[in-house]
Amino acid sequence: MSKPPKKKIRDLEDFAGIASDWFWETDSEHRFTYFSNRIEQVVGFTAASLIGKRRDTITAENADDPHWQRHFDDLANRRPFREFEYMVRRVDFPGPLWVRTAGQPKFDKKGNFLGYCGTGHDVTAEKTAILRLEQSNAALQERNRQLDEARQIIERAAFEDSLTGLPNRRAFERDLQKAIAETGQRVGLLQIDLDRFKWVNDTWGHPAGDEVLRLTANRLRAATGRKGCVYRIGGDEFMVIVHGNTTQEHADWIGDSIVEKMDEPLPLQQQQLVSGASVGIAVSEPGPSDMGDLIRHADMALYEAKRGGRGAACRITPALLARMEDRRRLIADIPAGLERGEFIPYFQPQIDAETNVIIGVEALVRWQHPERGLLAPATFLEGACSLGLTSAIDRAILRESMATVNRLAATGVILPALALNISEARLLDARFPADITEHWTERRCQLCLELLETIYFDDTQNNLHFSQILHQLRDLGVSIEIDDFGSGRASITGLIKIQPDRLKIDRGLVKDVVSDPKKRSVVLAILEMSQALGIDAIAEGVETQTDIDAMRDLGCRAFQGYAIARPLSEDSFAAFLVGKKIGHRPETKTAGPKGLPRIA
Repeated sequence: MSKPPKKKIRDLEDFAGIASDWFWETDSEHRFTYFSNRIEQVVGFTAASLIGKRRDTITAENADDPHWQRHFDDLANRRPFREFEYMVRRVDFPGPLWVRTAGQPKFDKKGNFLGYCGTGHDVTAEKTAILRLEQSNAALQERNRQLDEARQIIERAAFEDSLTGLPNRRAFERDLQKAIAETGQRVGLLQIDLDRFKWVNDTWGHPAGDEVLRLTANRLRAATGRKGCVYRIGGDEFMVIVHGNTTQEHADWIGDSIVEKMDEPLPLQQQQLVSGASVGIAVSEPGPSDMGDLIRHADMALYEAKRGGRGAACRITPALLARMEDRRRLIADIPAGLERGEFIPYFQPQIDAETNVIIGVEALVRWQHPERGLLAPATFLEGACSLGLTSAIDRAILRESMATVNRLAATGVILPALALNISEARLLDARFPADITEHWTERRCQLCLELLETIYFDDTQNNLHFSQILHQLRDLGVSIEIDDFGSGRASITGLIKIQPDRLKIDRGLVKDVVSDPKKRSVVLAILEMSQALGIDAIAEGVETQTDIDAMRDLGCRAFQGYAIARPLSEDSFAAFLVGKKIGHRPETKTAGPKGLPRIA
Protein backbone atom coordinates (compact mmCIF):
# COMPACT_ATOMS: atom_id res chain seq x y z
CA MET A 1 0.00 0.00 0.00
CA SER A 2 1.60 3.29 -1.09
CA LYS A 3 1.90 6.12 1.41
CA PRO A 4 0.76 9.68 0.65
CA PRO A 5 3.50 12.18 0.05
CA LYS A 6 4.77 13.69 3.32
CA LYS A 7 3.71 17.22 2.34
CA LYS A 8 0.17 16.02 1.67
CA ILE A 9 0.04 14.09 4.89
CA ARG A 10 1.21 17.15 6.82
CA ASP A 11 -1.43 19.28 5.21
CA LEU A 12 -4.07 16.70 6.07
CA GLU A 13 -2.84 16.40 9.64
CA ASP A 14 -2.95 20.16 10.03
CA PHE A 15 -6.49 20.18 8.65
CA ALA A 16 -7.63 17.37 10.93
CA GLY A 17 -6.05 18.96 13.95
CA ILE A 18 -7.89 22.21 13.39
CA ALA A 19 -11.25 20.47 12.88
CA SER A 20 -13.21 18.79 15.64
CA ASP A 21 -13.47 15.74 13.42
CA TRP A 22 -10.95 13.39 11.91
CA PHE A 23 -9.82 12.74 8.38
CA TRP A 24 -9.74 9.40 6.64
CA GLU A 25 -8.83 7.86 3.29
CA THR A 26 -9.65 4.54 1.62
CA ASP A 27 -8.24 2.72 -1.37
CA SER A 28 -10.13 1.57 -4.43
CA GLU A 29 -11.39 -1.47 -2.45
CA HIS A 30 -12.74 0.85 0.21
CA ARG A 31 -10.22 -0.26 2.80
CA PHE A 32 -9.05 2.40 5.20
CA THR A 33 -5.50 3.60 4.40
CA TYR A 34 -5.24 6.60 6.62
CA PHE A 35 -6.72 8.24 9.74
CA SER A 36 -5.65 11.46 11.32
CA ASN A 37 -4.42 11.30 14.91
CA ARG A 38 -7.54 13.11 16.00
CA ILE A 39 -9.51 9.85 15.88
CA GLU A 40 -7.62 8.53 18.87
CA GLN A 41 -8.31 11.68 20.89
CA VAL A 42 -11.99 11.73 20.00
CA VAL A 43 -13.12 8.10 20.03
CA GLY A 44 -10.23 6.19 21.57
CA PHE A 45 -9.48 4.02 18.55
CA THR A 46 -5.94 3.73 17.25
CA ALA A 47 -5.54 4.31 13.58
CA ALA A 48 -3.53 1.11 13.28
CA SER A 49 -6.51 -0.93 14.54
CA LEU A 50 -8.62 0.30 11.65
CA ILE A 51 -6.16 0.43 8.74
CA GLY A 52 -6.93 -2.18 6.11
CA LYS A 53 -10.56 -2.68 7.19
CA ARG A 54 -13.71 -1.68 5.34
CA ARG A 55 -16.41 0.39 6.94
CA ASP A 56 -19.00 -2.38 6.74
CA THR A 57 -16.71 -4.79 8.68
CA ILE A 58 -16.45 -2.59 11.77
CA THR A 59 -20.12 -1.64 12.07
CA ALA A 60 -22.36 -3.10 14.72
CA GLU A 61 -25.28 -2.84 12.31
CA ASN A 62 -26.64 -5.21 9.73
CA ALA A 63 -25.03 -4.23 6.44
CA ASP A 64 -28.09 -5.58 4.63
CA ASP A 65 -30.23 -2.73 5.95
CA PRO A 66 -31.59 -0.35 3.29
CA HIS A 67 -29.47 2.65 4.37
CA TRP A 68 -26.30 0.52 3.98
CA GLN A 69 -27.44 -0.65 0.59
CA ARG A 70 -27.89 2.97 -0.50
CA HIS A 71 -24.34 3.68 0.75
CA PHE A 72 -22.92 0.74 -1.18
CA ASP A 73 -24.71 2.02 -4.25
CA ASP A 74 -23.02 5.42 -3.83
CA LEU A 75 -19.62 3.70 -3.50
CA ALA A 76 -20.14 1.46 -6.50
CA ASN A 77 -21.08 4.43 -8.63
CA ARG A 78 -18.20 6.57 -7.27
CA ARG A 79 -20.60 9.23 -6.01
CA PRO A 80 -19.84 11.62 -3.17
CA PHE A 81 -21.85 10.93 0.02
CA ARG A 82 -22.76 13.01 3.02
CA GLU A 83 -24.39 12.52 6.42
CA PHE A 84 -23.96 8.74 6.38
CA GLU A 85 -24.41 7.49 9.96
CA TYR A 86 -23.45 4.10 11.31
CA MET A 87 -22.62 2.38 14.57
CA VAL A 88 -19.15 1.02 15.36
CA ARG A 89 -18.42 -1.81 17.78
CA ARG A 90 -16.14 -0.89 20.68
CA VAL A 91 -14.58 -3.52 22.89
CA ASP A 92 -12.88 -1.49 25.59
CA PHE A 93 -15.49 1.26 25.92
CA PRO A 94 -18.98 1.10 27.30
CA GLY A 95 -21.68 1.49 24.70
CA PRO A 96 -21.43 1.82 20.91
CA LEU A 97 -19.82 4.61 18.91
CA TRP A 98 -21.99 6.49 16.43
CA VAL A 99 -20.15 8.01 13.47
CA ARG A 100 -21.40 10.51 10.94
CA THR A 101 -19.18 10.57 7.86
CA ALA A 102 -18.90 12.24 4.47
CA GLY A 103 -16.63 11.23 1.54
CA GLN A 104 -15.42 12.35 -1.84
CA PRO A 105 -14.13 9.93 -4.55
CA LYS A 106 -10.49 10.30 -5.69
CA PHE A 107 -9.22 9.83 -9.24
CA ASP A 108 -5.72 10.07 -10.83
CA LYS A 109 -4.94 12.22 -13.84
CA LYS A 110 -6.04 9.44 -16.12
CA GLY A 111 -9.39 9.13 -14.37
CA ASN A 112 -8.61 5.92 -12.56
CA PHE A 113 -10.51 5.49 -9.28
CA LEU A 114 -8.15 5.62 -6.31
CA GLY A 115 -10.62 5.47 -3.40
CA TYR A 116 -12.33 7.99 -1.10
CA CYS A 117 -11.24 10.64 1.33
CA GLY A 118 -13.40 12.35 3.83
CA THR A 119 -14.18 13.34 7.41
CA GLY A 120 -15.72 11.53 10.34
CA HIS A 121 -17.56 12.95 13.32
CA ASP A 122 -18.51 11.39 16.67
CA VAL A 123 -22.28 11.81 17.07
CA THR A 124 -22.68 9.31 19.92
CA ALA A 125 -23.92 11.94 22.37
CA GLU A 126 -26.38 13.29 19.83
CA LYS A 127 -27.65 9.82 18.89
CA THR A 128 -27.87 8.83 22.57
CA ALA A 129 -29.91 11.94 23.30
CA ILE A 130 -32.15 11.24 20.31
CA LEU A 131 -32.50 7.60 21.40
CA ARG A 132 -33.43 8.68 24.91
CA LEU A 133 -35.90 11.15 23.49
CA GLU A 134 -37.40 8.43 21.30
CA GLN A 135 -37.61 6.13 24.30
CA SER A 136 -39.21 8.90 26.32
CA ASN A 137 -41.65 9.55 23.49
CA ALA A 138 -42.39 5.84 23.25
CA ALA A 139 -42.92 5.68 27.02
CA LEU A 140 -45.10 8.78 26.82
CA GLN A 141 -47.11 7.26 23.97
CA GLU A 142 -47.54 4.07 25.98
CA ARG A 143 -48.62 6.09 29.00
CA ASN A 144 -51.05 8.03 26.84
CA ARG A 145 -52.36 4.75 25.47
CA GLN A 146 -52.87 3.45 29.00
CA LEU A 147 -54.56 6.68 30.04
CA ASP A 148 -56.80 6.56 26.98
CA GLU A 149 -57.66 2.95 27.76
CA ALA A 150 -58.42 3.90 31.37
CA ARG A 151 -60.53 6.82 30.12
CA GLN A 152 -62.48 4.49 27.86
CA ILE A 153 -63.03 2.09 30.78
CA ILE A 154 -64.23 4.95 32.99
CA GLU A 155 -66.44 6.26 30.18
CA ARG A 156 -67.91 2.81 29.64
CA ALA A 157 -68.57 2.55 33.37
CA ALA A 158 -70.24 5.96 33.30
CA PHE A 159 -72.32 5.37 30.18
CA GLU A 160 -72.71 1.58 30.01
CA ASP A 161 -74.92 -0.80 31.97
CA SER A 162 -72.58 -3.40 33.46
CA LEU A 163 -75.17 -6.20 33.45
CA THR A 164 -76.38 -6.05 29.85
CA GLY A 165 -73.63 -4.08 28.11
CA LEU A 166 -76.27 -1.62 26.86
CA PRO A 167 -75.86 2.15 27.17
CA ASN A 168 -77.32 3.35 30.47
CA ARG A 169 -79.57 6.21 31.58
CA ARG A 170 -76.81 8.84 31.32
CA ALA A 171 -76.00 7.75 27.78
CA PHE A 172 -79.73 7.78 26.93
CA GLU A 173 -80.20 11.36 28.14
CA ARG A 174 -77.07 12.50 26.30
CA ASP A 175 -78.02 10.79 23.04
CA LEU A 176 -81.68 11.83 23.13
CA GLN A 177 -80.72 15.45 23.71
CA LYS A 178 -78.32 15.25 20.77
CA ALA A 179 -80.89 13.58 18.50
CA ILE A 180 -83.53 16.18 19.32
CA ALA A 181 -81.04 19.01 18.75
CA GLU A 182 -80.63 17.97 15.10
CA THR A 183 -82.86 20.51 13.38
CA GLY A 184 -85.76 19.12 11.41
CA GLN A 185 -85.27 15.51 12.52
CA ARG A 186 -88.19 13.44 13.80
CA VAL A 187 -87.04 11.25 16.69
CA GLY A 188 -88.83 8.07 17.70
CA LEU A 189 -88.81 7.02 21.37
CA LEU A 190 -89.98 3.64 22.64
CA GLN A 191 -90.28 2.81 26.34
CA ILE A 192 -90.34 -0.89 27.24
CA ASP A 193 -91.28 -2.66 30.47
CA LEU A 194 -91.17 -6.41 31.01
CA ASP A 195 -94.58 -7.74 31.98
CA ARG A 196 -93.63 -10.51 34.41
CA PHE A 197 -90.19 -9.49 35.67
CA LYS A 198 -91.18 -9.11 39.33
CA TRP A 199 -92.69 -12.58 39.23
CA VAL A 200 -89.43 -13.94 37.78
CA ASN A 201 -87.41 -12.35 40.58
CA ASP A 202 -89.83 -13.52 43.27
CA THR A 203 -90.16 -17.05 41.93
CA TRP A 204 -86.83 -17.86 40.27
CA GLY A 205 -84.50 -15.56 42.19
CA HIS A 206 -82.40 -12.53 41.25
CA PRO A 207 -79.73 -14.46 39.28
CA ALA A 208 -82.51 -15.68 36.99
CA GLY A 209 -83.83 -12.14 36.77
CA ASP A 210 -80.38 -10.92 35.69
CA GLU A 211 -80.25 -13.57 32.98
CA VAL A 212 -83.69 -12.50 31.73
CA LEU A 213 -82.41 -8.92 31.48
CA ARG A 214 -79.37 -10.03 29.46
CA LEU A 215 -81.50 -12.12 27.11
CA THR A 216 -83.96 -9.24 26.79
CA ALA A 217 -81.14 -6.86 25.82
CA ASN A 218 -80.11 -9.19 22.99
CA ARG A 219 -83.68 -9.50 21.72
CA LEU A 220 -84.25 -5.77 21.82
CA ARG A 221 -81.09 -5.21 19.77
CA ALA A 222 -82.31 -7.74 17.21
CA ALA A 223 -85.82 -6.25 17.05
CA THR A 224 -84.59 -2.67 16.80
CA GLY A 225 -82.06 -3.11 14.00
CA ARG A 226 -79.51 -0.54 12.88
CA LYS A 227 -81.72 2.54 12.98
CA GLY A 228 -82.34 2.34 16.71
CA CYS A 229 -80.21 2.27 19.84
CA VAL A 230 -81.34 0.31 22.92
CA TYR A 231 -80.72 1.60 26.47
CA ARG A 232 -81.30 0.05 29.87
CA ILE A 233 -82.68 2.76 32.14
CA GLY A 234 -82.91 0.65 35.30
CA GLY A 235 -84.65 -2.43 36.65
CA ASP A 236 -86.69 -3.93 33.80
CA GLU A 237 -87.13 -0.60 32.01
CA PHE A 238 -85.58 -0.11 28.58
CA MET A 239 -85.64 2.72 26.04
CA VAL A 240 -85.09 2.77 22.28
CA ILE A 241 -84.14 5.91 20.37
CA VAL A 242 -84.97 5.62 16.66
CA HIS A 243 -82.77 7.93 14.58
CA GLY A 244 -82.81 9.08 10.98
CA ASN A 245 -85.92 11.23 10.72
CA THR A 246 -88.17 8.30 11.61
CA THR A 247 -91.84 8.00 10.77
CA GLN A 248 -94.66 6.96 13.07
CA GLU A 249 -95.15 3.83 10.96
CA HIS A 250 -91.52 2.78 11.36
CA ALA A 251 -91.62 3.38 15.12
CA ASP A 252 -94.85 1.34 15.33
CA TRP A 253 -93.21 -1.46 13.35
CA ILE A 254 -90.29 -1.58 15.80
CA GLY A 255 -92.71 -1.58 18.74
CA ASP A 256 -94.68 -4.50 17.29
CA SER A 257 -91.42 -6.36 16.57
CA ILE A 258 -90.35 -5.95 20.19
CA VAL A 259 -93.66 -7.29 21.50
CA GLU A 260 -93.44 -10.22 19.10
CA LYS A 261 -89.82 -11.01 20.04
CA MET A 262 -90.50 -10.80 23.76
CA ASP A 263 -93.51 -13.08 23.43
CA GLU A 264 -91.18 -15.89 22.38
CA PRO A 265 -90.01 -18.24 25.21
CA LEU A 266 -86.70 -17.41 26.88
CA PRO A 267 -84.36 -20.31 27.71
CA LEU A 268 -83.87 -20.13 31.47
CA GLN A 269 -82.39 -22.80 33.72
CA GLN A 270 -83.13 -25.54 31.17
CA GLN A 271 -86.75 -24.38 30.96
CA GLN A 272 -88.77 -22.06 28.74
CA LEU A 273 -90.07 -18.82 30.22
CA VAL A 274 -92.29 -16.24 28.52
CA SER A 275 -91.68 -12.81 30.00
CA GLY A 276 -93.55 -10.58 27.56
CA ALA A 277 -93.22 -6.81 27.24
CA SER A 278 -95.33 -3.69 26.92
CA VAL A 279 -94.20 -0.79 24.73
CA GLY A 280 -95.07 2.90 24.69
CA ILE A 281 -94.28 4.81 21.46
CA ALA A 282 -93.86 8.52 20.86
CA VAL A 283 -92.48 10.36 17.81
CA SER A 284 -91.45 14.01 17.95
CA GLU A 285 -92.70 16.53 15.45
CA PRO A 286 -90.25 18.07 12.93
CA GLY A 287 -88.30 21.00 14.31
CA PRO A 288 -87.33 21.85 17.90
CA SER A 289 -88.77 19.47 20.51
CA ASP A 290 -88.61 19.15 24.28
CA MET A 291 -86.87 16.03 25.58
CA GLY A 292 -89.03 15.95 28.72
CA ASP A 293 -92.25 16.03 26.69
CA LEU A 294 -91.10 13.18 24.43
CA ILE A 295 -90.19 11.00 27.43
CA ARG A 296 -93.48 11.84 29.13
CA HIS A 297 -95.45 10.95 26.00
CA ALA A 298 -93.70 7.59 25.68
CA ASP A 299 -94.43 6.91 29.36
CA MET A 300 -98.10 7.78 28.86
CA ALA A 301 -98.31 5.41 25.91
CA LEU A 302 -96.67 2.66 27.98
CA TYR A 303 -99.18 3.19 30.77
CA GLU A 304 -101.99 2.81 28.25
CA ALA A 305 -100.43 -0.39 26.86
CA LYS A 306 -100.31 -1.86 30.37
CA ARG A 307 -103.83 -0.71 31.19
CA GLY A 308 -105.07 -2.47 28.06
CA GLY A 309 -103.82 -5.84 29.29
CA ARG A 310 -100.04 -5.73 28.68
CA GLY A 311 -98.16 -7.54 25.93
CA ALA A 312 -98.92 -4.75 23.47
CA ALA A 313 -97.45 -1.65 21.85
CA CYS A 314 -99.35 1.62 22.13
CA ARG A 315 -98.61 4.96 20.43
CA ILE A 316 -99.33 8.38 21.85
CA THR A 317 -102.30 10.13 20.22
CA PRO A 318 -104.02 13.49 20.81
CA ALA A 319 -106.96 11.68 22.40
CA LEU A 320 -104.64 9.77 24.72
CA LEU A 321 -102.79 12.96 25.61
CA ALA A 322 -106.08 14.63 26.51
CA ARG A 323 -107.14 11.65 28.62
CA MET A 324 -103.78 11.53 30.40
CA GLU A 325 -103.89 15.25 31.07
CA ASP A 326 -107.36 14.82 32.55
CA ARG A 327 -106.04 11.97 34.73
CA ARG A 328 -103.09 14.13 35.83
CA ARG A 329 -105.44 16.89 36.94
CA LEU A 330 -107.61 14.38 38.78
CA ILE A 331 -104.62 12.91 40.63
CA ALA A 332 -103.48 16.41 41.55
CA ASP A 333 -106.91 16.94 43.23
CA ILE A 334 -106.52 13.95 45.58
CA PRO A 335 -104.62 15.71 48.44
CA ALA A 336 -107.15 18.55 48.55
CA GLY A 337 -110.00 16.03 48.36
CA LEU A 338 -108.64 14.30 51.46
CA GLU A 339 -108.44 17.58 53.31
CA ARG A 340 -112.03 18.44 52.37
CA GLY A 341 -113.38 15.02 53.41
CA GLU A 342 -114.52 14.10 49.88
CA PHE A 343 -113.55 10.40 50.20
CA ILE A 344 -116.57 8.68 51.69
CA PRO A 345 -117.82 5.12 52.24
CA TYR A 346 -120.62 3.51 50.28
CA PHE A 347 -122.17 0.41 51.80
CA GLN A 348 -123.06 -2.94 50.20
CA PRO A 349 -124.95 -5.42 52.39
CA GLN A 350 -124.13 -9.11 52.81
CA ILE A 351 -126.85 -11.71 53.48
CA ASP A 352 -127.29 -15.29 54.55
CA ALA A 353 -129.41 -16.73 51.72
CA GLU A 354 -130.83 -19.50 53.92
CA THR A 355 -132.37 -17.08 56.43
CA ASN A 356 -132.39 -13.87 54.38
CA VAL A 357 -130.68 -12.20 57.33
CA ILE A 358 -128.21 -9.36 56.91
CA ILE A 359 -124.93 -10.66 58.31
CA GLY A 360 -122.72 -7.67 57.52
CA VAL A 361 -121.81 -4.86 55.20
CA GLU A 362 -118.77 -3.88 53.20
CA ALA A 363 -117.67 -0.25 53.12
CA LEU A 364 -116.44 0.71 49.63
CA VAL A 365 -114.56 3.92 48.94
CA ARG A 366 -116.04 6.59 46.69
CA TRP A 367 -114.83 10.09 45.86
CA GLN A 368 -117.49 12.79 45.93
CA HIS A 369 -115.61 15.14 43.61
CA PRO A 370 -117.00 18.70 43.59
CA GLU A 371 -116.85 18.97 39.78
CA ARG A 372 -116.86 15.40 38.47
CA GLY A 373 -119.47 13.92 40.80
CA LEU A 374 -119.25 10.50 42.44
CA LEU A 375 -116.14 8.58 41.31
CA ALA A 376 -115.52 4.85 41.60
CA PRO A 377 -112.16 3.69 43.01
CA ALA A 378 -110.92 2.50 39.60
CA THR A 379 -110.64 6.14 38.52
CA PHE A 380 -108.38 7.34 41.36
CA LEU A 381 -106.82 4.54 43.46
CA GLU A 382 -103.89 3.98 41.15
CA GLY A 383 -103.17 7.71 41.17
CA ALA A 384 -103.45 7.76 44.95
CA CYS A 385 -100.95 4.93 45.10
CA SER A 386 -98.51 6.91 42.95
CA LEU A 387 -98.79 9.76 45.46
CA GLY A 388 -98.43 7.43 48.45
CA LEU A 389 -101.91 8.37 49.69
CA THR A 390 -103.71 5.00 49.75
CA SER A 391 -103.12 4.70 53.49
CA ALA A 392 -104.62 8.14 54.03
CA ILE A 393 -107.72 7.16 52.03
CA ASP A 394 -108.01 3.87 53.97
CA ARG A 395 -107.77 5.88 57.21
CA ALA A 396 -110.54 8.25 56.06
CA ILE A 397 -112.86 5.37 55.12
CA LEU A 398 -112.23 3.66 58.49
CA ARG A 399 -113.09 6.89 60.32
CA GLU A 400 -116.22 7.67 58.29
CA SER A 401 -117.48 4.06 58.30
CA MET A 402 -117.23 3.84 62.07
CA ALA A 403 -119.05 7.13 62.34
CA THR A 404 -121.86 5.67 60.20
CA VAL A 405 -122.01 2.53 62.37
CA ASN A 406 -122.35 4.69 65.48
CA ARG A 407 -125.05 6.86 63.90
CA LEU A 408 -127.04 3.76 62.92
CA ALA A 409 -126.64 2.37 66.41
CA ALA A 410 -128.08 5.58 67.80
CA THR A 411 -131.25 4.81 65.81
CA GLY A 412 -131.36 1.28 67.17
CA VAL A 413 -129.79 -0.49 64.16
CA ILE A 414 -126.80 -2.59 65.27
CA LEU A 415 -124.84 -3.99 62.35
CA PRO A 416 -123.34 -7.46 62.87
CA ALA A 417 -120.10 -6.79 60.97
CA LEU A 418 -118.34 -4.11 58.94
CA ALA A 419 -115.77 -5.11 56.28
CA LEU A 420 -113.11 -2.75 54.96
CA ASN A 421 -110.70 -3.21 52.06
CA ILE A 422 -107.12 -2.64 53.20
CA SER A 423 -104.17 -1.97 50.91
CA GLU A 424 -100.83 -3.66 51.52
CA ALA A 425 -99.24 -0.29 52.33
CA ARG A 426 -101.90 0.35 54.97
CA LEU A 427 -101.55 -3.16 56.38
CA LEU A 428 -97.82 -2.63 56.95
CA ASP A 429 -98.34 0.86 58.39
CA ALA A 430 -97.13 0.81 62.02
CA ARG A 431 -99.88 3.32 62.93
CA PHE A 432 -102.68 1.06 61.66
CA PRO A 433 -103.54 -0.73 64.94
CA ALA A 434 -103.58 2.61 66.78
CA ASP A 435 -105.98 4.04 64.16
CA ILE A 436 -108.34 1.10 64.70
CA THR A 437 -108.21 1.60 68.46
CA GLU A 438 -108.97 5.29 67.99
CA HIS A 439 -112.02 4.83 65.73
CA TRP A 440 -113.37 1.38 66.70
CA THR A 441 -114.34 2.55 70.14
CA GLU A 442 -117.89 1.34 70.78
CA ARG A 443 -117.22 -2.14 69.32
CA ARG A 444 -120.93 -2.42 68.43
CA CYS A 445 -120.11 -4.51 65.33
CA GLN A 446 -117.39 -6.90 64.33
CA LEU A 447 -114.62 -5.22 62.29
CA CYS A 448 -113.39 -7.27 59.33
CA LEU A 449 -110.36 -6.34 57.26
CA GLU A 450 -110.29 -7.61 53.68
CA LEU A 451 -106.80 -8.28 52.30
CA LEU A 452 -106.41 -8.63 48.56
CA GLU A 453 -105.30 -12.08 47.49
CA THR A 454 -102.59 -10.42 45.37
CA ILE A 455 -100.72 -9.63 48.60
CA TYR A 456 -98.10 -12.38 48.54
CA PHE A 457 -98.80 -14.14 51.81
CA ASP A 458 -95.99 -16.64 51.37
CA ASP A 459 -93.58 -13.69 51.59
CA THR A 460 -95.38 -11.47 54.06
CA GLN A 461 -95.94 -14.23 56.60
CA ASN A 462 -92.18 -14.49 56.87
CA ASN A 463 -91.96 -10.74 57.35
CA LEU A 464 -91.59 -9.98 61.04
CA HIS A 465 -93.39 -6.65 60.75
CA PHE A 466 -96.40 -8.24 59.05
CA SER A 467 -96.60 -10.89 61.77
CA GLN A 468 -96.51 -8.24 64.46
CA ILE A 469 -99.27 -6.19 62.81
CA LEU A 470 -101.39 -9.32 62.33
CA HIS A 471 -100.92 -10.23 66.00
CA GLN A 472 -101.94 -6.73 67.15
CA LEU A 473 -105.02 -6.69 64.91
CA ARG A 474 -106.24 -10.03 66.17
CA ASP A 475 -105.57 -9.01 69.75
CA LEU A 476 -107.91 -6.10 69.08
CA GLY A 477 -110.57 -8.60 67.94
CA VAL A 478 -110.34 -7.78 64.23
CA SER A 479 -111.33 -10.51 61.74
CA ILE A 480 -109.14 -11.19 58.70
CA GLU A 481 -110.69 -11.94 55.30
CA ILE A 482 -109.10 -12.71 51.92
CA ASP A 483 -110.74 -10.69 49.15
CA ASP A 484 -111.06 -11.77 45.49
CA PHE A 485 -109.96 -15.32 46.33
CA GLY A 486 -109.32 -17.31 43.16
CA SER A 487 -108.00 -14.37 41.13
CA GLY A 488 -104.50 -13.91 42.57
CA ARG A 489 -101.65 -16.08 43.73
CA ALA A 490 -102.21 -17.07 47.37
CA SER A 491 -100.98 -20.62 47.85
CA ILE A 492 -102.64 -23.23 50.05
CA THR A 493 -99.59 -23.12 52.31
CA GLY A 494 -99.90 -19.36 52.67
CA LEU A 495 -103.61 -19.74 53.38
CA ILE A 496 -102.91 -22.22 56.16
CA LYS A 497 -100.28 -19.88 57.63
CA ILE A 498 -102.61 -16.87 57.67
CA GLN A 499 -105.74 -18.82 58.67
CA PRO A 500 -108.23 -16.10 57.64
CA ASP A 501 -111.69 -16.00 59.15
CA ARG A 502 -113.38 -15.87 55.74
CA LEU A 503 -112.71 -16.13 52.00
CA LYS A 504 -114.52 -13.93 49.48
CA ILE A 505 -114.78 -15.94 46.27
CA ASP A 506 -113.85 -13.72 43.32
CA ARG A 507 -116.68 -12.38 41.18
CA GLY A 508 -114.88 -13.59 38.04
CA LEU A 509 -115.54 -17.17 39.15
CA VAL A 510 -118.99 -16.57 40.61
CA LYS A 511 -120.52 -14.98 37.50
CA ASP A 512 -119.60 -17.98 35.32
CA VAL A 513 -120.63 -20.78 37.65
CA VAL A 514 -123.85 -21.35 35.73
CA SER A 515 -122.27 -21.41 32.26
CA ASP A 516 -118.73 -22.72 32.78
CA PRO A 517 -118.34 -26.27 34.20
CA LYS A 518 -114.61 -25.74 34.85
CA LYS A 519 -115.17 -22.62 36.94
CA ARG A 520 -118.02 -24.38 38.70
CA SER A 521 -115.56 -27.14 39.66
CA VAL A 522 -113.04 -24.55 40.89
CA VAL A 523 -115.66 -22.86 43.08
CA LEU A 524 -116.74 -26.23 44.48
CA ALA A 525 -113.11 -27.02 45.32
CA ILE A 526 -112.69 -23.66 47.08
CA LEU A 527 -115.83 -24.25 49.16
CA GLU A 528 -114.75 -27.76 50.11
CA MET A 529 -111.26 -26.51 51.00
CA SER A 530 -112.61 -23.66 53.14
CA GLN A 531 -114.92 -26.06 54.95
CA ALA A 532 -112.03 -28.45 55.59
CA LEU A 533 -109.90 -25.61 56.99
CA GLY A 534 -112.72 -24.22 59.12
CA ILE A 535 -112.87 -20.98 57.11
CA ASP A 536 -116.15 -19.29 56.22
CA ALA A 537 -116.84 -18.36 52.58
CA ILE A 538 -118.90 -15.66 50.88
CA ALA A 539 -119.63 -15.23 47.17
CA GLU A 540 -119.13 -11.65 45.97
CA GLY A 541 -120.45 -10.17 42.75
CA VAL A 542 -123.71 -12.12 42.53
CA GLU A 543 -125.84 -10.22 40.05
CA THR A 544 -128.94 -12.40 39.67
CA GLN A 545 -131.01 -14.81 41.69
CA THR A 546 -129.75 -17.50 39.33
CA ASP A 547 -126.20 -16.81 40.53
CA ILE A 548 -127.34 -17.13 44.14
CA ASP A 549 -129.18 -20.40 43.46
CA ALA A 550 -126.20 -21.91 41.63
CA MET A 551 -123.75 -20.98 44.40
CA ARG A 552 -126.17 -22.21 47.07
CA ASP A 553 -126.35 -25.57 45.29
CA LEU A 554 -122.54 -25.81 45.69
CA GLY A 555 -122.79 -25.18 49.44
CA CYS A 556 -122.33 -21.41 49.70
CA ARG A 557 -124.65 -19.55 52.09
CA ALA A 558 -123.32 -15.98 52.26
CA PHE A 559 -123.65 -13.52 49.37
CA GLN A 560 -122.85 -9.97 48.32
CA GLY A 561 -123.63 -8.27 45.02
CA TYR A 562 -126.05 -6.38 42.84
CA ALA A 563 -128.62 -9.14 43.23
CA ILE A 564 -128.98 -7.95 46.83
CA ALA A 565 -128.14 -4.26 46.53
CA ARG A 566 -125.75 -1.90 44.82
CA PRO A 567 -123.29 0.07 46.96
CA LEU A 568 -125.40 2.68 48.83
CA SER A 569 -124.79 6.02 50.44
CA GLU A 570 -125.29 6.23 54.19
CA ASP A 571 -128.84 7.55 53.86
CA SER A 572 -129.81 5.01 51.20
CA PHE A 573 -128.26 2.20 53.22
CA ALA A 574 -130.21 3.25 56.32
CA ALA A 575 -133.40 3.21 54.25
CA PHE A 576 -132.50 -0.22 52.84
CA LEU A 577 -132.20 -1.65 56.36
CA VAL A 578 -135.74 -0.67 57.31
CA GLY A 579 -137.77 -3.82 57.81
CA LYS A 580 -134.78 -6.14 57.18
CA LYS A 581 -133.74 -8.95 59.51
CA ILE A 582 -130.32 -8.17 60.97
CA GLY A 583 -128.18 -10.91 62.39
CA HIS A 584 -126.04 -11.01 65.49
CA ARG A 585 -122.41 -10.10 65.79
CA PRO A 586 -120.19 -13.13 65.13
CA GLU A 587 -117.83 -14.50 67.75
CA THR A 588 -114.88 -12.24 68.45
CA LYS A 589 -111.45 -13.70 67.77
CA THR A 590 -108.11 -12.68 69.26
CA ALA A 591 -104.54 -13.66 68.49
CA GLY A 592 -103.02 -16.91 69.62
CA PRO A 593 -99.45 -18.07 68.99
CA LYS A 594 -97.81 -16.44 65.94
CA GLY A 595 -100.79 -14.12 65.52
CA LEU A 596 -103.17 -16.93 64.44
CA PRO A 597 -106.83 -16.62 65.51
CA ARG A 598 -108.41 -18.18 68.54
CA ILE A 599 -111.94 -17.88 69.93
CA ALA A 600 -112.16 -15.32 72.75
